[in-house]
Amino acid sequence: MKRLNLTRLAAAFLLAAGLFTSCKSTPDLAPVDPFELLDGDAALYLSLPVQAHQDFVLSAIQKVAGANEADAQKIAERLNTAYIALGINGNLQLSCSGKIPQNFVGMALNEKKGWKPGVIAQQTVYTHQESLYQLCLPSSSNAFLSNNIEPMVLRFNKIAYSDQSISEKLLSESMNEGLYRLLHDNNTSDIVMYSPLPQAFMKSMLGSAGINLPIESFFAVLSQYRGVKEQFNVKLIINMSDPRTVKATSALLKTALFGVPAKISQTGQKQITITDLPVSKARLLGIIR
Repeated sequence: MKRLNLTRLAAAFLLAAGLFTSCKSTPDLAPVDPFELLDGDAALYLSLPVQAHQDFVLSAIQKVAGANEADAQKIAERLNTAYIALGINGNLQLSCSGKIPQNFVGMALNEKKGWKPGVIAQQTVYTHQESLYQLCLPSSSNAFLSNNIEPMVLRFNKIAYSDQSISEKLLSESMNEGLYRLLHDNNTSDIVMYSPLPQAFMKSMLGSAGINLPIESFFAVLSQYRGVKEQFNVKLIINMSDPRTVKATSALLKTALFGVPAKISQTGQKQITITDLPVSKARLLGIIR
């Protein structure tokens, strides 16, 4: 799998959220669910309640991309929820809901600032000439960014204009309903993460214990760790590909995580659950390199 580095992630936040910091207006369409615009075959999904984790977003933008605190704050306070999908081919999709000010397009998205306009499926799309990210602002409530944005544009048109001639599947049409609800209906302040292709991410989550384990998928809930700003408290549900490996894997994890205040238990024939696992914000960023 092509690796996605931290600079790309922070650049995505900066470029997509740049629309919230600048002052021609965007169409006043009904809001479209940003989660529906993501691909259904991604390797990792992440639901991020931005207002509950502004410190994390600010840290990503400031430390990795070099934005100053004032600009980073302007970005974070205008975002509601950000959904991220990372594809097996290295494609990154960032879909946000928020409040997009008028007079943004003409002022901020121009060629002097590195943006070149184009049209995809009758929507204006801006390509950043340095990063090659594509940004679309089709309404006053939606913004999305990707290095391959056409599928997201088509899904937006399908929903916003009820265009059933578009064959591109919505996420709700391609993802298991129960899993969709777990990720989408995240009304808590927790970050929710799911991967159906976990091997690329387990080393960052578990360190050396996560290498070459026969894992089929994982689901994680990350909450603030006892008020410590730089750490998350993680509940990690690991689904194994072979039930015969569950006991041995549990023992391996207990040994590898010795001294870490985490609880490891078998919670199903093919399932291991780890609770109270401390994970630093830097390690979370490393998961989506």
